[in-house]
Amino acid sequence: MASNFALIIMGFKDYVTNQQKKIVNSWRTKKIYLYLVHRHVLTLKLYNFIKMSKYHISRRLQFVIQFIYDETYASKEDILAFLEDKDFNISPRTLERDFEKIKADFGIELTYSKQHNGYYIDEEKSVKVASFFKFLELVSLADVFSDGLKSNSNTLDYVQFDDSSNLKGLNNLEPILMAIKQERDIKFTHHNFYFKTYKEKRITPLIVKEYINRWFVIGVPNGENEIRTYGIERISNIKLSKLSAIDRMPYVKQTKRFKNIIGLRYTNDKPEHIVLKVTNLHLKYLESLPLHHSQKTESHPEDGFAIVTYDLIPNYEFIIEILKMSIETEVLEPQWFRERIKKEVAQIYEKYTT
Repeated sequence: MASNFALIIMGFKDYVTNQQKKIVNSWRTKKIYLYLVHRHVLTLKLYNFIKMSKYHISRRLQFVIQFIYDETYASKEDILAFLEDKDFNISPRTLERDFEKIKADFGIELTYSKQHNGYYIDEEKSVKVASFFKFLELVSLADVFSDGLKSNSNTLDYVQFDDSSNLKGLNNLEPILMAIKQERDIKFTHHNFYFKTYKEKRITPLIVKEYINRWFVIGVPNGENEIRTYGIERISNIKLSKLSAIDRMPYVKQTKRFKNIIGLRYTNDKPEHIVLKVTNLHLKYLESLPLHHSQKTESHPEDGFAIVTYDLIPNYEFIIEILKMSIETEVLEPQWFRERIKKEVAQIYEKYTT
């Protein structure tokens, strides 16, 4: 994944430069490039779809996956009819080859159920389907922006970006990902915002992680045995160093612990079953953008409310998310966490009464 991402960074940059040298110097175009890199990590195979001339093939695959995802146990005849409506007239044999390509390129297993006489996505054997649709979203963005650059049109006038400060440090991604690919260490100067200090660091980088529109490199500092997290906007003077001397696998396993939390602050506590009472209005937002992969809507015990549960370590970032929901939610269980939120709310209230 790391090497694929590095190729995307360099490839899209070269593409834009070659297509529109005059436009590329503008900050708006640079922001488009950075936005595409910043938004999601693509696989190399999907990137090839963006570059290939037969882009309609990936569109067809997208339609196949989307239809089977929406219409579980869709028959082959239903799929072919749907594709025909989208102006893709293909044979049953071509559709079977599409199934094979979807499995080979994207790791999505389309399985036939004899019981239901139709196809479904076997999520146990597949990669996260949600990630696939994020990839396709980026394909569409790249296509739109590339057309705008080629034609020198006013397409970019219709696009607004967040504050450009969120893009700070993205130039560090390329050497970090190259180091991961080549299993090399990196050296850099790290700015500690809290202590207002600058220190030289040498780490073995393992993965990069995005959280609330910021990128972080997670790795093992030289001479230590626990992984650490560094915001790339705080990194300067980055250089590739020697080949890593450590066995990376035990530390890569440490990165799996992020599945039990929201954000980056990890503790050695065990995951807990968190129960929230949420207004039906805010429930729609949670269901469209879950806070955590363990999120479940259990029931609607009262008019206007629903029960939402999580199985995670309730860290600082999760507390912030609860407070952000304000009057739209109430912590029901566990009792100690309810008391913790109650204390936080009391401290906020006190600030406005003194």
